[in-house]
Amino acid sequence: MSKYAEKAKKIITDNIYLTISTTDGNTPWVAPLFYCVDEAFNFYFISQLESLHIKHILINPRVAFAIFDSHQKEGTGNGVQGSGTVRQVPDEQLIEGLKWYKTTFIDLTPENLKPPAPYRLFKIISETFFILDPEAVVDKRVEVKLK
Repeated sequence: MSKYAEKAKKIITDNIYLTISTTDGNTPWVAPLFYCVDEAFNFYFISQLESLHIKHILINPRVAFAIFDSHQKEGTGNGVQGSGTVRQVPDEQLIEGLKWYKTTFIDLTPENLKPPAPYRLFKIISETFFILDPEAVVDKRVEVKLK
């Protein structure tokens, strides 16, 4: 794995929030989400079906995301930007999905992620990752392969 990929991996594993960008084809939206990640660098999150980002995802599952520590000193920070496709984890795969997604926010059982409960488990199947090239003189993003 390249030094850039190692840097991206560390950013992903050291943080717990990502910002997801969605659109319904007309209106863009961003939302901060608590996430957990699997060994293939796919991301898991829970949301309510009524949330705007989920309404967008049900129309257009393609998303972009950013992960960064906002406490970094100006001019020194780095983050991960990426893209992927979101899918709701089907009921029959909830046990597998819950191997990755851990939270203290709700009592996390498959029953609490099915109707009539308000939350559902979603998975971002990641496709691309970029980080800031720390060796570049100017702001330059480089693609990294994590899969």
